[in-house]
Amino acid sequence: MVEFLRDVHSRPGGTGAVLNLIHGSKLRWSSDLSALTALVSDPRRKLDLARHSFDEARHSYLLLERMAALGFKPFRLPSHLDRLERLLVRSRARDVKQVYAEGASVGDAELMELVAAALILEEDALLKLQAHCEVLSHDPTTRAILCGMSADETRHVAYLGAWLDGFATRFSPRAVAAARERLTETFRAVDDAYCGALAEYFDRAAQAA
Repeated sequence: MVEFLRDVHSRPGGTGAVLNLIHGSKLRWSSDLSALTALVSDPRRKLDLARHSFDEARHSYLLLERMAALGFKPFRLPSHLDRLERLLVRSRARDVKQVYAEGASVGDAELMELVAAALILEEDALLKLQAHCEVLSHDPTTRAILCGMSADETRHVAYLGAWLDGFATRFSPRAVAAARERLTETFRAVDDAYCGALAEYFDRAAQAA
C-alpha cells in the first residue's frame, strides 16, 4: 500500500485526487452520523455520535481547503467509489436519513449493525491515513492534515470498539462476532471493486491536472 500511495502522490494531480477521495467519504459519513445522532436516545451515545459527526465535517472542510491551495478542483465521486454507501445498503440496517425523515428511531439491534459497519470503515480509514502519513514527507502541510485526521480516527475506532463490547454483553459475543464477520466479508467485496476502479479514477484526475 505504501509503495502504491507513493506512486499516486507523485503523479500530476495525485495528491489532490487522494484528498478528493477522502473528502467524498467524509462528507457522506458526516451526514449519516448527524442523522443517526437524532435517532438514539441515550445521552452519552448522542454526544459520541455528535462529536464524530463534527470531526468528519471538520475533516471535510480541511480537505477542501487543502485541495484549493493545491489548485485541484474537487469533483463528485462516481457511485462505485462510494464504499460507505455500498456497504450500508448491504447491511441489515435501514438508511438512517430515511429513518430520520420518517420520524422513527433505531433500536439496539439495528444500532449494533451500524456500529459494526462503522468500525470496519474507520479501521480501514485509519490504516490508509497512516500509510499516507508515511509517504508525504515531501508535503508537510498535507501530511499534517492527514496525520491529524489519523489521531481522530484512532479515537473513533476506540469508542466504536467499546460500543461493540457493550453490545456483546447486551446480546451475546456470538451475535456481535457474526455481524462483524458478515459485514467484513461484504466490505472485502466492496473494497475489491473499489480498488479495481482506482486506476481509471487517478487517470481522470491526472488528465484534469
